[in-house]
Amino acid sequence: MTRKKILLALAPVCALVASNALAVPYSTFDPRSFAMGGTGVAAGNSASAGFMNPALLAQAKEGEDFTLAAPIVGVRAADSDDMVGSLDTFQINDNTGVFSRAITAFNASKTVANANVAVAAGTALTADLRTLSNKALQGEVGVGFVAAIPSKRFGVAVTGNAWAVGGALLDITTADTDQVNQRLDTLRAALNSNDPTTQVAALSSLSDPTTGFTSSAKVRGAVIAEVGVSVARMFNVMNRDIAFGITPKLVKVETFDYSADVDTADVTFDTGRRSYTAMNVDLGAVQDFQNGWRGGMAVKNLLPKDYETALGNKIETAPQVRIGVSRSSSWTTLAVDLDVTENDAVGFDSKTQYLALGGEFDVFKTLQLRAGYRYNISDNDTSIPTLGAGLLVFGAHIDLAAAYNGTEAALSGQLGFQF
Repeated sequence: MTRKKILLALAPVCALVASNALAVPYSTFDPRSFAMGGTGVAAGNSASAGFMNPALLAQAKEGEDFTLAAPIVGVRAADSDDMVGSLDTFQINDNTGVFSRAITAFNASKTVANANVAVAAGTALTADLRTLSNKALQGEVGVGFVAAIPSKRFGVAVTGNAWAVGGALLDITTADTDQVNQRLDTLRAALNSNDPTTQVAALSSLSDPTTGFTSSAKVRGAVIAEVGVSVARMFNVMNRDIAFGITPKLVKVETFDYSADVDTADVTFDTGRRSYTAMNVDLGAVQDFQNGWRGGMAVKNLLPKDYETALGNKIETAPQVRIGVSRSSSWTTLAVDLDVTENDAVGFDSKTQYLALGGEFDVFKTLQLRAGYRYNISDNDTSIPTLGAGLLVFGAHIDLAAAYNGTEAALSGQLGFQF
Protein backbone atom coordinates (compact mmCIF):
# COMPACT_ATOMS: atom_id res chain seq x y z
CA MET A 1 0.00 0.00 0.00
CA THR A 2 1.42 3.37 -0.99
CA ARG A 3 0.72 6.59 0.87
CA LYS A 4 -0.72 8.07 -2.32
CA LYS A 5 -3.23 5.25 -2.64
CA ILE A 6 -4.36 5.55 0.97
CA LEU A 7 -4.93 9.29 0.65
CA LEU A 8 -6.80 8.80 -2.62
CA ALA A 9 -9.07 6.30 -0.90
CA LEU A 10 -9.89 8.88 1.75
CA ALA A 11 -10.11 11.87 -0.58
CA PRO A 12 -13.95 11.92 -0.70
CA VAL A 13 -14.19 12.33 3.09
CA CYS A 14 -14.27 16.09 3.13
CA ALA A 15 -16.16 16.41 -0.15
CA LEU A 16 -18.94 13.91 0.56
CA VAL A 17 -21.04 12.97 3.52
CA ALA A 18 -22.52 9.96 5.19
CA SER A 19 -24.18 8.39 8.14
CA ASN A 20 -26.57 5.70 9.27
CA ALA A 21 -28.78 8.38 10.80
CA LEU A 22 -28.11 11.72 9.18
CA ALA A 23 -28.85 14.69 11.41
CA VAL A 24 -26.63 17.64 10.59
CA PRO A 25 -25.83 19.49 13.86
CA TYR A 26 -27.88 22.63 14.44
CA SER A 27 -25.19 24.98 13.27
CA THR A 28 -24.23 27.16 10.34
CA PHE A 29 -21.12 28.43 8.61
CA ASP A 30 -22.54 31.98 8.92
CA PRO A 31 -19.36 33.49 10.46
CA ARG A 32 -21.12 35.75 12.96
CA SER A 33 -23.08 32.89 14.50
CA PHE A 34 -20.12 30.54 14.14
CA ALA A 35 -17.74 32.91 15.95
CA MET A 36 -20.25 33.28 18.79
CA GLY A 37 -20.16 29.57 19.59
CA GLY A 38 -22.94 28.72 17.14
CA THR A 39 -25.56 30.91 18.81
CA GLY A 40 -28.17 32.62 16.69
CA VAL A 41 -31.72 31.54 17.52
CA ALA A 42 -32.23 34.75 19.51
CA ALA A 43 -29.04 36.71 18.73
CA GLY A 44 -28.98 36.25 14.95
CA ASN A 45 -29.65 38.91 12.35
CA SER A 46 -31.30 39.06 8.94
CA ALA A 47 -28.22 37.51 7.31
CA SER A 48 -28.48 34.37 9.45
CA ALA A 49 -32.29 34.21 9.77
CA GLY A 50 -32.70 31.67 6.99
CA PHE A 51 -30.12 29.41 8.62
CA MET A 52 -30.93 29.81 12.32
CA ASN A 53 -34.45 31.23 12.86
CA PRO A 54 -36.69 32.74 10.14
CA ALA A 55 -38.58 34.85 12.70
CA LEU A 56 -35.50 37.11 13.00
CA LEU A 57 -36.57 38.73 9.71
CA ALA A 58 -39.29 40.55 11.67
CA GLN A 59 -36.85 41.66 14.40
CA ALA A 60 -34.22 43.51 12.37
CA LYS A 61 -32.37 46.55 13.72
CA GLU A 62 -33.59 50.00 12.74
CA GLY A 63 -32.15 51.10 9.39
CA GLU A 64 -31.44 47.54 8.24
CA ASP A 65 -33.55 47.47 5.06
CA PHE A 66 -31.67 45.02 2.85
CA THR A 67 -29.03 42.36 3.39
CA LEU A 68 -27.03 40.45 0.83
CA ALA A 69 -24.39 37.86 1.81
CA ALA A 70 -22.54 35.94 -0.89
CA PRO A 71 -20.58 33.87 -0.73
CA ILE A 72 -20.78 32.29 2.70
CA VAL A 73 -18.13 29.55 2.88
CA GLY A 74 -16.86 27.20 5.54
CA VAL A 75 -14.78 24.10 6.10
CA ARG A 76 -14.30 21.80 9.06
CA ALA A 77 -12.13 18.77 9.72
CA ALA A 78 -11.87 16.58 12.82
CA ASP A 79 -9.26 13.90 13.46
CA SER A 80 -9.86 12.91 17.08
CA ASP A 81 -8.22 9.50 16.58
CA ASP A 82 -5.12 10.93 14.88
CA MET A 83 -5.98 8.97 11.75
CA VAL A 84 -3.72 11.13 9.59
CA GLY A 85 -0.75 10.71 11.93
CA SER A 86 -1.30 6.97 12.23
CA LEU A 87 -1.52 6.59 8.45
CA ASP A 88 1.63 8.65 8.04
CA THR A 89 3.53 6.41 10.44
CA PHE A 90 2.11 3.30 8.78
CA GLN A 91 3.28 4.43 5.36
CA ILE A 92 6.73 5.46 6.60
CA ASN A 93 7.22 2.07 8.26
CA ASP A 94 5.94 0.23 5.15
CA ASN A 95 5.62 -2.94 7.21
CA THR A 96 3.16 -4.40 4.66
CA GLY A 97 5.85 -4.30 2.00
CA VAL A 98 8.56 -5.38 4.44
CA PHE A 99 6.57 -8.46 5.46
CA SER A 100 5.70 -9.31 1.85
CA ARG A 101 9.37 -9.18 0.86
CA ALA A 102 10.35 -11.18 3.92
CA ILE A 103 7.91 -13.98 2.95
CA THR A 104 9.32 -13.99 -0.59
CA ALA A 105 12.88 -14.19 0.75
CA PHE A 106 11.99 -17.01 3.12
CA ASN A 107 10.34 -19.05 0.37
CA ALA A 108 13.48 -18.62 -1.76
CA SER A 109 15.77 -19.72 1.08
CA LYS A 110 14.28 -21.44 4.15
CA THR A 111 16.86 -20.48 6.75
CA VAL A 112 16.56 -19.64 10.43
CA ALA A 113 17.81 -16.13 9.69
CA ASN A 114 15.14 -15.51 7.03
CA ALA A 115 12.48 -17.00 9.31
CA ASN A 116 13.45 -14.58 12.10
CA VAL A 117 13.30 -11.65 9.68
CA ALA A 118 9.80 -12.70 8.57
CA VAL A 119 8.62 -13.08 12.18
CA ALA A 120 9.94 -9.63 13.09
CA ALA A 121 8.29 -8.06 10.02
CA GLY A 122 4.96 -9.82 10.62
CA THR A 123 4.93 -8.82 14.30
CA ALA A 124 5.52 -5.18 13.35
CA LEU A 125 2.79 -5.36 10.70
CA THR A 126 0.14 -6.70 13.10
CA ALA A 127 1.08 -3.99 15.61
CA ASP A 128 0.65 -1.34 12.90
CA LEU A 129 -2.71 -2.77 11.83
CA ARG A 130 -3.95 -2.60 15.42
CA THR A 131 -3.08 1.11 15.57
CA LEU A 132 -5.16 1.76 12.42
CA SER A 133 -8.23 -0.24 13.41
CA ASN A 134 -11.40 1.87 13.65
CA LYS A 135 -9.58 5.16 13.08
CA ALA A 136 -12.06 7.76 11.81
CA LEU A 137 -11.78 11.08 10.03
CA GLN A 138 -14.64 13.60 9.79
CA GLY A 139 -15.12 16.51 7.40
CA GLU A 140 -17.58 19.23 6.42
CA VAL A 141 -17.62 21.76 3.60
CA GLY A 142 -20.32 24.35 3.01
CA VAL A 143 -21.23 27.24 0.75
CA GLY A 144 -24.30 29.49 0.76
CA PHE A 145 -25.92 32.84 0.04
CA VAL A 146 -28.76 34.94 1.41
CA ALA A 147 -30.72 37.97 0.19
CA ALA A 148 -33.08 39.42 2.81
CA ILE A 149 -35.51 42.30 3.22
CA PRO A 150 -36.38 42.41 6.93
CA SER A 151 -39.62 44.01 8.09
CA LYS A 152 -41.95 43.76 11.08
CA ARG A 153 -44.92 43.63 8.70
CA PHE A 154 -43.51 41.18 6.19
CA GLY A 155 -39.86 40.16 6.27
CA VAL A 156 -38.65 37.93 3.45
CA ALA A 157 -35.39 36.21 2.52
CA VAL A 158 -34.16 33.85 -0.16
CA THR A 159 -31.53 31.45 1.13
CA GLY A 160 -29.48 28.80 -0.59
CA ASN A 161 -26.83 26.53 0.81
CA ALA A 162 -25.07 23.31 0.00
CA TRP A 163 -22.83 21.34 2.28
CA ALA A 164 -21.13 18.01 2.65
CA VAL A 165 -20.52 16.43 6.04
CA GLY A 166 -19.40 13.02 7.10
CA GLY A 167 -16.34 10.86 7.05
CA ALA A 168 -14.45 7.66 6.54
CA LEU A 169 -13.55 4.80 8.83
CA LEU A 170 -10.57 2.47 8.47
CA ASP A 171 -11.92 -1.05 8.80
CA ILE A 172 -8.99 -3.38 9.52
CA THR A 173 -10.54 -6.84 9.30
CA THR A 174 -9.72 -9.70 11.64
CA ALA A 175 -9.32 -11.90 8.54
CA ASP A 176 -6.24 -9.89 7.53
CA THR A 177 -4.61 -10.02 10.95
CA ASP A 178 -5.52 -13.72 11.32
CA GLN A 179 -3.81 -14.53 8.02
CA VAL A 180 -0.61 -12.78 9.14
CA ASN A 181 -0.74 -14.48 12.55
CA GLN A 182 -1.15 -17.90 10.95
CA ARG A 183 2.17 -17.44 9.10
CA LEU A 184 3.78 -16.20 12.29
CA ASP A 185 2.52 -19.21 14.27
CA THR A 186 3.98 -21.57 11.67
CA LEU A 187 7.37 -19.86 11.72
CA ARG A 188 7.51 -19.53 15.51
CA ALA A 189 6.66 -23.19 16.02
CA ALA A 190 9.61 -24.20 13.84
CA LEU A 191 11.95 -21.68 15.46
CA ASN A 192 11.00 -22.87 18.96
CA SER A 193 11.52 -26.57 18.17
CA ASN A 194 14.45 -28.67 19.41
CA ASP A 195 16.03 -28.51 15.95
CA PRO A 196 15.11 -25.12 14.39
CA THR A 197 17.41 -25.47 11.39
CA THR A 198 15.87 -28.77 10.28
CA GLN A 199 12.28 -27.78 11.11
CA VAL A 200 12.48 -24.40 9.34
CA ALA A 201 14.03 -26.00 6.24
CA ALA A 202 11.23 -28.58 6.16
CA LEU A 203 8.45 -25.99 6.06
CA SER A 204 6.35 -25.66 2.93
CA SER A 205 6.38 -22.38 1.06
CA LEU A 206 4.24 -19.72 2.75
CA SER A 207 1.70 -17.75 0.73
CA ASP A 208 1.84 -13.96 1.03
CA PRO A 209 -1.32 -12.87 2.93
CA THR A 210 -0.89 -9.19 2.01
CA THR A 211 -1.93 -9.86 -1.60
CA GLY A 212 -5.47 -10.71 -0.45
CA PHE A 213 -6.02 -8.14 2.28
CA THR A 214 -9.70 -7.22 2.69
CA SER A 215 -9.27 -4.18 4.95
CA SER A 216 -10.98 -1.09 3.57
CA ALA A 217 -11.87 2.53 4.08
CA LYS A 218 -15.63 2.82 4.58
CA VAL A 219 -17.02 6.01 3.08
CA ARG A 220 -20.62 7.00 3.66
CA GLY A 221 -21.95 10.30 2.52
CA ALA A 222 -24.44 12.76 1.15
CA VAL A 223 -24.21 16.18 -0.40
CA ILE A 224 -27.22 18.22 0.71
CA ALA A 225 -28.46 21.29 -1.14
CA GLU A 226 -31.32 23.50 0.05
CA VAL A 227 -33.12 26.50 -1.44
CA GLY A 228 -35.67 28.18 0.78
CA VAL A 229 -37.86 31.28 1.00
CA SER A 230 -38.23 32.59 4.55
CA VAL A 231 -41.10 34.87 5.54
CA ALA A 232 -41.77 36.47 8.92
CA ARG A 233 -44.25 38.83 10.51
CA MET A 234 -44.82 40.41 13.89
CA PHE A 235 -48.09 39.45 15.62
CA ASN A 236 -49.70 40.72 18.79
CA VAL A 237 -50.50 37.71 20.96
CA MET A 238 -52.18 38.46 24.29
CA ASN A 239 -50.77 42.00 24.24
CA ARG A 240 -47.27 40.73 23.45
CA ASP A 241 -45.45 41.36 20.18
CA ILE A 242 -44.09 38.05 18.95
CA ALA A 243 -42.43 37.46 15.59
CA PHE A 244 -43.16 34.22 13.77
CA GLY A 245 -41.31 32.90 10.74
CA ILE A 246 -41.44 29.98 8.34
CA THR A 247 -39.05 28.66 5.69
CA PRO A 248 -40.45 26.23 3.12
CA LYS A 249 -37.48 24.73 1.28
CA LEU A 250 -36.58 22.38 -1.52
CA VAL A 251 -34.00 19.81 -0.46
CA LYS A 252 -31.84 17.67 -2.74
CA VAL A 253 -29.82 14.84 -1.19
CA GLU A 254 -27.06 12.91 -2.96
CA THR A 255 -26.00 9.88 -0.93
CA PHE A 256 -22.77 7.91 -1.24
CA ASP A 257 -22.15 4.65 0.55
CA TYR A 258 -19.30 2.28 -0.30
CA SER A 259 -16.08 0.66 0.84
CA ALA A 260 -12.78 1.47 -0.88
CA ASP A 261 -10.06 -1.12 -1.17
CA VAL A 262 -7.10 0.50 0.54
CA ASP A 263 -4.70 -1.52 -1.61
CA THR A 264 -5.97 -0.33 -4.99
CA ALA A 265 -7.76 2.91 -4.00
CA ASP A 266 -10.25 2.31 -6.82
CA VAL A 267 -12.56 5.14 -5.79
CA THR A 268 -14.89 7.26 -7.91
CA PHE A 269 -17.53 9.80 -6.95
CA ASP A 270 -20.17 7.71 -8.74
CA THR A 271 -19.73 4.69 -6.49
CA GLY A 272 -22.81 3.79 -4.43
CA ARG A 273 -24.66 6.93 -5.44
CA ARG A 274 -28.36 7.71 -5.01
CA SER A 275 -30.33 10.94 -5.40
CA TYR A 276 -33.44 12.19 -3.63
CA THR A 277 -35.52 15.38 -3.78
CA ALA A 278 -37.98 16.43 -1.09
CA MET A 279 -39.70 19.39 0.52
CA ASN A 280 -39.25 20.42 4.14
CA VAL A 281 -39.93 23.39 6.39
CA ASP A 282 -38.30 25.32 9.24
CA LEU A 283 -40.26 27.30 11.87
CA GLY A 284 -39.25 29.99 14.33
CA ALA A 285 -40.47 32.49 16.91
CA VAL A 286 -38.81 35.46 18.61
CA GLN A 287 -39.96 37.82 21.36
CA ASP A 288 -38.26 40.96 22.66
CA PHE A 289 -38.36 41.79 26.35
CA GLN A 290 -37.21 44.77 28.40
CA ASN A 291 -33.60 45.94 28.77
CA GLY A 292 -32.40 44.33 25.55
CA TRP A 293 -33.43 40.77 26.41
CA ARG A 294 -34.75 38.52 23.66
CA GLY A 295 -35.94 34.90 23.57
CA GLY A 296 -36.22 32.62 20.57
CA MET A 297 -37.16 29.12 19.49
CA ALA A 298 -36.70 27.34 16.18
CA VAL A 299 -37.49 23.96 14.65
CA LYS A 300 -35.51 22.79 11.63
CA ASN A 301 -36.64 20.02 9.29
CA LEU A 302 -40.13 19.77 10.73
CA LEU A 303 -41.03 16.91 8.38
CA PRO A 304 -39.00 13.76 9.15
CA LYS A 305 -37.57 12.08 6.06
CA ASP A 306 -36.01 8.64 5.53
CA TYR A 307 -33.61 7.77 2.73
CA GLU A 308 -31.86 4.51 1.86
CA THR A 309 -28.29 4.33 0.58
CA ALA A 310 -26.95 1.98 -2.08
CA LEU A 311 -25.77 -0.39 0.65
CA GLY A 312 -29.11 -0.38 2.46
CA ASN A 313 -28.17 1.96 5.31
CA LYS A 314 -30.99 4.20 6.50
CA ILE A 315 -30.47 7.94 6.39
CA GLU A 316 -32.85 10.15 8.36
CA THR A 317 -33.46 13.85 8.67
CA ALA A 318 -35.36 14.40 11.89
CA PRO A 319 -36.84 17.56 13.46
CA GLN A 320 -34.31 19.60 15.44
CA VAL A 321 -35.46 21.96 18.18
CA ARG A 322 -33.35 24.77 19.64
CA ILE A 323 -34.09 27.53 22.13
CA GLY A 324 -32.05 30.64 22.81
CA VAL A 325 -31.82 33.83 24.81
CA SER A 326 -29.76 36.97 24.23
CA ARG A 327 -29.15 40.40 25.69
CA SER A 328 -28.02 43.31 23.54
CA SER A 329 -26.88 46.87 24.14
CA SER A 330 -25.40 49.50 21.82
CA TRP A 331 -21.95 47.94 22.32
CA THR A 332 -22.44 44.30 23.24
CA THR A 333 -24.46 41.17 22.55
CA LEU A 334 -24.43 38.07 24.77
CA ALA A 335 -26.23 34.87 23.79
CA VAL A 336 -26.96 31.32 24.93
CA ASP A 337 -28.50 28.60 22.74
CA LEU A 338 -29.47 25.04 23.70
CA ASP A 339 -30.40 22.07 21.55
CA VAL A 340 -33.55 20.51 22.97
CA THR A 341 -33.07 17.43 20.80
CA GLU A 342 -30.00 15.19 20.56
CA ASN A 343 -28.79 14.77 16.98
CA ASP A 344 -27.51 11.44 15.73
CA ALA A 345 -24.04 11.17 14.31
CA VAL A 346 -23.11 12.41 10.87
CA GLY A 347 -20.62 10.10 9.17
CA PHE A 348 -18.51 8.81 12.03
CA ASP A 349 -18.91 11.87 14.27
CA SER A 350 -20.19 11.74 17.83
CA LYS A 351 -23.80 12.52 18.63
CA THR A 352 -24.43 16.20 19.30
CA GLN A 353 -26.53 18.23 21.69
CA TYR A 354 -25.00 21.66 21.86
CA LEU A 355 -25.02 24.28 24.59
CA ALA A 356 -23.66 27.33 22.79
CA LEU A 357 -22.33 30.47 24.48
CA GLY A 358 -21.23 33.59 22.64
CA GLY A 359 -20.63 37.30 22.73
CA GLU A 360 -19.97 40.24 20.42
CA PHE A 361 -18.34 43.62 21.11
CA ASP A 362 -19.32 46.23 18.51
CA VAL A 363 -16.83 49.11 18.17
CA PHE A 364 -18.66 52.15 16.75
CA LYS A 365 -20.74 49.87 14.48
CA THR A 366 -17.63 49.34 12.37
CA LEU A 367 -15.50 46.61 13.96
CA GLN A 368 -17.11 43.61 15.63
CA LEU A 369 -15.08 41.30 17.87
CA ARG A 370 -16.63 37.92 18.70
CA ALA A 371 -15.92 34.88 20.82
CA GLY A 372 -17.78 31.84 22.06
CA TYR A 373 -17.75 28.25 23.18
CA ARG A 374 -19.74 25.30 21.81
CA TYR A 375 -20.20 22.62 24.47
CA ASN A 376 -21.40 19.20 23.34
CA ILE A 377 -23.49 17.71 26.12
CA SER A 378 -23.41 14.31 24.40
CA ASP A 379 -19.61 14.20 24.04
CA ASN A 380 -17.53 16.79 25.89
CA ASP A 381 -14.40 15.78 23.96
CA THR A 382 -15.83 17.47 20.85
CA SER A 383 -16.53 20.82 22.55
CA ILE A 384 -14.67 23.74 20.97
CA PRO A 385 -13.88 27.46 21.50
CA THR A 386 -14.59 29.94 18.69
CA LEU A 387 -13.29 33.36 17.64
CA GLY A 388 -14.11 35.83 14.90
CA ALA A 389 -14.31 39.40 13.71
CA GLY A 390 -16.33 41.55 11.34
CA LEU A 391 -15.67 44.82 9.53
CA LEU A 392 -18.52 47.03 8.29
CA VAL A 393 -17.62 50.01 6.08
CA PHE A 394 -20.13 52.00 3.98
CA GLY A 395 -22.60 49.12 4.01
CA ALA A 396 -20.09 46.49 2.90
CA HIS A 397 -18.96 43.91 5.45
CA ILE A 398 -16.57 41.03 5.69
CA ASP A 399 -16.78 38.47 8.48
CA LEU A 400 -14.36 35.71 9.48
CA ALA A 401 -14.55 33.00 12.13
CA ALA A 402 -12.37 30.13 13.34
CA ALA A 403 -12.55 27.27 15.83
CA TYR A 404 -9.89 24.87 17.13
CA ASN A 405 -9.60 22.38 19.99
CA GLY A 406 -6.53 20.29 19.18
CA THR A 407 -8.31 17.61 17.15
CA GLU A 408 -10.86 19.70 15.24
CA ALA A 409 -10.39 22.85 13.19
CA ALA A 410 -12.89 25.00 11.28
CA LEU A 411 -12.91 28.24 9.29
CA SER A 412 -15.75 30.30 7.84
CA GLY A 413 -16.14 33.62 6.10
CA GLN A 414 -18.55 35.75 4.13
CA LEU A 415 -18.74 38.91 2.07
CA GLY A 416 -21.92 40.94 2.33
CA PHE A 417 -23.77 44.24 2.10
CA GLN A 418 -26.31 45.96 4.36
CA PHE A 419 -28.40 49.00 3.52
